[in-house]
Amino acid sequence: MIWRGRPVAGFTEIFPFPEKKKQAGYLRSGCPPPAIGPEGQGTPFFISLDKGKSFDLGFGQWVSMVRSYGPATGKGSLLPEYKTPLTINMYDEDGELKVVYHLSHCWVTEYRAVPSPDASSYEIAIEHMKLGFDRWEQDLLKDT
Repeated sequence: MIWRGRPVAGFTEIFPFPEKKKQAGYLRSGCPPPAIGPEGQGTPFFISLDKGKSFDLGFGQWVSMVRSYGPATGKGSLLPEYKTPLTINMYDEDGELKVVYHLSHCWVTEYRAVPSPDASSYEIAIEHMKLGFDRWEQDLLKDT
C-alpha cells in the first residue's frame, strides 16, 4: 500500500476488490436518488484488508484517527486530513506487479492491530482494517 507517496504497509488479504457499479438512475420525480455516503458525496465503496504489517509511524497515526474522528464517534464530518488517497499494488506469486488500484478520499472505518512486542520498534501487525473511499481507478499492467 502506498500512502502519501511512500510504501507503508503490506497485506496478505484484500476483499472484495472494487467493481464498477451501475448508475442508480433517477427517481420518478426526475431527481437523482439521495446520497448516503459521508458528507453527502454519494455511496462510498468499502474494502477489507487483513493480515497486514506496517513500519510507518505516520501511517499508524492516520489509521488510529478512526478512534478519534471516525463516523462512529458522532463528531460530525470527517476532518479533511482524515480522508486521503491510497494506492494498492497487487503482485503475482513471482513478485511481479500486475494491478494497481488508486483509491480517492479514503478513510478508515474499522481497525484492529497489535503493536510490536519490541518497545523500540514501530512495527504494527494489522489484524483487520476496513477502508471506505469515494472513487477508484484501476491500472492493468501488461505482461512483458
